[in-house]
Amino acid sequence: MTVLKRHMGRRVAGVGVAVALLVLGLATPAYAVAPTITSVTPSTASDDCEVTLVGTNFQNGPTTDVTFGGTAGTGETIDASTQMEAQIPASVGDSTSANVVASNGPDNSAPFTFSTGPEVACPGVPTFSPTSGIVGSTVTISGTFNSTVTGVRFHTSSLVTPTNPSATGATAVVPAGATTGPVHVYTAAGQKTSATSFTVTPVPAPTITSFTPTFGPVGTSVKITGTNFSGTVSGASFTTSSVKFNATTATTFHVDSATQITATVPTGATTGKISVTTPGGTATSAANFTVSIAHSRSVTLRLTKHVVAKGAVNVGDAFTACEASVPVKIQRKTNSGWKNVGSATTSASGSYSKKVKDKPGKYRAQVKKFTPDAGVNSCSKATSPVRKHTHH
Repeated sequence: MTVLKRHMGRRVAGVGVAVALLVLGLATPAYAVAPTITSVTPSTASDDCEVTLVGTNFQNGPTTDVTFGGTAGTGETIDASTQMEAQIPASVGDSTSANVVASNGPDNSAPFTFSTGPEVACPGVPTFSPTSGIVGSTVTISGTFNSTVTGVRFHTSSLVTPTNPSATGATAVVPAGATTGPVHVYTAAGQKTSATSFTVTPVPAPTITSFTPTFGPVGTSVKITGTNFSGTVSGASFTTSSVKFNATTATTFHVDSATQITATVPTGATTGKISVTTPGGTATSAANFTVSIAHSRSVTLRLTKHVVAKGAVNVGDAFTACEASVPVKIQRKTNSGWKNVGSATTSASGSYSKKVKDKPGKYRAQVKKFTPDAGVNSCSKATSPVRKHTHH
């Protein structure tokens, strides 16, 4: 054998070993991840009925098998890696408990305690109407269930507590997270799966394009502009379910249209993003809404005999920016209302003085609400008590 042939032979053998190891390496993990069972619904059921198992690592290849007290279940269906159905074998009998084991192979099992219940007849196959809808829509479920419906699941959604439950039907609201798939109906005896799928129609996701004003204290009314705040999909209406200011839920908001919401900044809100949630998802603003710190103020007024208006602006806390260099309007009451007759600007200490025309009548001083630093702080509006002036 030439050197070249011997060299090629060693290379082929090496490749063969590498391929074999690779195959073994790829095949092993399929059995390495053991499934777990975290819950069985219903937790008490009659033998020969179907139950839903929730857990992890359920798979079709190799199939996750389920045994009840050592007896194999039947009709196993994998909905997702976290949910599957299986039928309790009739041979389990009336024992008070059995061990449920999910196994993908030797030494890969996870037990869960399962209690059998009274021998109530298994529910029949459910039907439902409408056959499609959005999250939040109401579905009427009918069938011969032999005992009262205790729960409904839309494919792999969370379990829904039905309204108007009976042995022949119930109504249920499609929960958030539901996806297209069969409807599962639960009774005390067990669970039954529909023969057809309920189609979950997607709702367009909301968007936020802007809001005004961009700052203000708690209690400020904010107009939020965007898209898909409300609408109709497949004949079902949807609308905004919540508005939040930096994770604090607004207790007062109104959906004016599909493109506008008016919301009130709630108590406890802090500076941050605004978010809007609908059945289609959650939209978050690109910019922050600044929740201003509100500073209450007061203004005083006294009049000299030659009508010199004097007084001071005072802030309720130590935020002196609400006192210093503040414009003050002096107003006199006329037949048509309050009229500005003079203006002044406060000193660093908040005092002011302004001579106005000597006319008898009622006078007041007023300072407008303003924000001295881009909305971070807010100085409240204030009006002095009315003072009366007469000629001497």
